[in-house]
Amino acid sequence: MKKSKLLWLPIGVATGLGIMAINNAIMKKDTVLEVIEPAQSVYVSQIQTQNIAPAVKGYGNVVAKNKWQGITEVSGKVIYKNERLQRGTFINEGVELLRIDPASYQLNLITAQANLDNINSEVEKLDIEEQRLTRSYQVEKKTLALEEKEYQRNIKLNKKGTISASSLEQQERVLYNTQLQLNDLKAQVNQLPARKKALQAQIAQGQSQVDQARLDLENTIITMPFDGRIIDVSAELQQFVSTGTSLMLAHDVSKLEVEAKMPTSQLSRLIHSLKQDQEILDNLNAVPDIAIANLTAQITLRNSSSETHWQGKVTRILGEIDARLGTAGLVVEADFDFLEFIKRNDPTDSPIISGMFVEVTVNGQAQQQLTVPLQALHNNRLYLVDEENRLQLQEVEVLFIRDQVAAIKAKGLEAGQQIVLSDIIPVANGLKLAPTVWTEDK
Repeated sequence: MKKSKLLWLPIGVATGLGIMAINNAIMKKDTVLEVIEPAQSVYVSQIQTQNIAPAVKGYGNVVAKNKWQGITEVSGKVIYKNERLQRGTFINEGVELLRIDPASYQLNLITAQANLDNINSEVEKLDIEEQRLTRSYQVEKKTLALEEKEYQRNIKLNKKGTISASSLEQQERVLYNTQLQLNDLKAQVNQLPARKKALQAQIAQGQSQVDQARLDLENTIITMPFDGRIIDVSAELQQFVSTGTSLMLAHDVSKLEVEAKMPTSQLSRLIHSLKQDQEILDNLNAVPDIAIANLTAQITLRNSSSETHWQGKVTRILGEIDARLGTAGLVVEADFDFLEFIKRNDPTDSPIISGMFVEVTVNGQAQQQLTVPLQALHNNRLYLVDEENRLQLQEVEVLFIRDQVAAIKAKGLEAGQQIVLSDIIPVANGLKLAPTVWTEDK
């Protein structure tokens, strides 16, 4: 057995020496060992160009656009009160709400009308007198002409001795008296325009008194000025009310407004988008009016279980800025048909009512913008993928965000560039990437 083991020993030594020889031969050649760099697996997408409009959001309370304060314009005792005149009730336009005792105002109207009738009768008398005086003046003028002719004839006869001096003097007195009568008639005729003018002034004053008396009588009946809801009532039957007393408050439920408070930075972006629309700029008058842009707005009411939406339009921007919050007011107007809402009988629907706290989203004018998915933004930076699949960090300016898409701006950015959607830790320029194009199924 020992002899067998000794036979294997030379063979093992020879094998070892052969391996060493081969190894030395290999080491004599130049050998390069390749180091494989690890690559970070990421999902990627592309920068796109989209026609997109900025959307700004704000919050505010719903208020009635039209409010009516029922203030008495006459004084007196309340003799009628509509039984539906109570807080919270809906009343249609034109329905009588209150009536104040009209007796004294009816008497005032009768008196004023009688005074006006008297003045009109004086005008009629003056017209008759004008006709008489005008005719008398014309007749007397003709008479004067005849008397003048007769007087001239008597002068000639007197010179011839045909008539006496006393006869000539008598004709002269007749001529003189006729001239006096004509002058008196002329003075009376000349006074007619002034008398007419005075009567016309009296007629205007009398008519004004009649109109005021009639208006006072109409104001004894107070009616609903629009379809709306009664908010407050302070009038009672048999109560004496004086002029200027507030009896009720009503809101028009068909026209509502929201004064949405928005950050001034968002509002600036909205206005800037409007400046890009040449048609809007061409239609501007001396005083800028945002209403000409016809901006639409979505009003949203959120609660724990559902959302309700209404459409509105932007009517104006309030001129004051809340320095404490850095917000400005944007007023949105919405129409609401309460009757149609009731007819729909939709349990998921909700009316828009004064006092609601709602969200307002306003869309600006669409423009061509570079856009990226919102998840591609990493603290206002993009992770770009270069041609060698290496990471390049790019600072960008976020113009606005809408529907999970960010509109961005940065020098050198172009549509089609690859961007990383995944988070990378740690992140550094030049990092090797293994990109996979993101699709919805991923």
